[in-house]
Amino acid sequence: MIQRRRPLRDLLLLPLLLLVACAAGGGGEVEAAPAPGPGSGYAVSGTYLYVCVQDEAEIAIIDLETLEVVRTVELTALGYSERSQPHHIAVEPDGSYWYVSLIGEDRVVKFDREDQVVGELQMETPGMLSLDPGSNLLAVSRSMTAVNAPPRIALVDRTTMEPEELDVFFPQPHAMLVGPGGTYAYTASLGLNQLAAIELASERVELVDIEGPTHAVVQFAISPDGRWMAGSGEMSGQLLVFDLENPASPALVHSIEVGHMAFDPMFTPDGSQLWVPVKHTDDVAVIDTAEWEVVHRISGEGIDAPHAILFSHDGSRAFVSNNNKNPHAMHGPVEDDGGDGTVVVVDTATFEIETVLRLGRNVTGIGMQNGPTGAR
Repeated sequence: MIQRRRPLRDLLLLPLLLLVACAAGGGGEVEAAPAPGPGSGYAVSGTYLYVCVQDEAEIAIIDLETLEVVRTVELTALGYSERSQPHHIAVEPDGSYWYVSLIGEDRVVKFDREDQVVGELQMETPGMLSLDPGSNLLAVSRSMTAVNAPPRIALVDRTTMEPEELDVFFPQPHAMLVGPGGTYAYTASLGLNQLAAIELASERVELVDIEGPTHAVVQFAISPDGRWMAGSGEMSGQLLVFDLENPASPALVHSIEVGHMAFDPMFTPDGSQLWVPVKHTDDVAVIDTAEWEVVHRISGEGIDAPHAILFSHDGSRAFVSNNNKNPHAMHGPVEDDGGDGTVVVVDTATFEIETVLRLGRNVTGIGMQNGPTGAR
């Protein structure tokens, strides 16, 4: 049993409260805390795109102006094993730090802007990462490969990398997303048709059953206006759309067939579309959010077992990571066909492929900073 004296979110806010109190007592000025970021799941274009090259134990760093790899972080050179398996990345809005989950090392590692290791969290098979721009909270789920992992997620203080594990009561919690304003976080089970809505201030967990066939929800995305949450069903091949009018109890309102092995969905910055990578068909389904129907499918050079998507701030480009691993299989290692994984740059107006960056074996999670005006 996990025992907690105070909710983690309260502890994370204490330094800020003390700072304000001290300033008020001394008559000095305190710079206002930055407004929380959109918290909507989409990333705003910054300087770099951070890319996990999972089977190479590397992080490729791409300059978004030149669309070239400018640096590569080799984890073996930092003392990690060649099977460390970097899987997912989260980046501070101002780019000051970035975080990567290492499945094979049972760790989440914190890097600074100069790509130096400045902190670590030890956790059994960490998976997806999501940070709250308005606080020091980093939420961490479990990897797909963690069949017998504890039914808990970690709520982490990003400053100290100290974790608190929170029981969500179902097996294989994988999807992980902190919602708008950092009020709620959401995770879902790969083994059961259930999601958990977590009120972060109280750490109260509400379980919500999901109708339909076995979905195995991989990841969530939340629309820019905070109204809709989408979840991708790897096994059902459905894109599930939830109404967040009551954020404590997301209500399933649409189930859209997109194809087997649907992975990490993402809303466009204007919320008019939702893009879903579909591994089994080697394409990306584009959904019109006015009618909630598939209006286009993107395929072509470099799009092979697409994994995740991020958009530039103005929405003009999409960055799609691709595993290029065959045959496509669920929840476990797949045979390497010798091809490099990629990041494919797509023009969102024409759906044409602009650039294909071949980075190494099994490209998975990607992360991007929000630019200089983001929260710390």
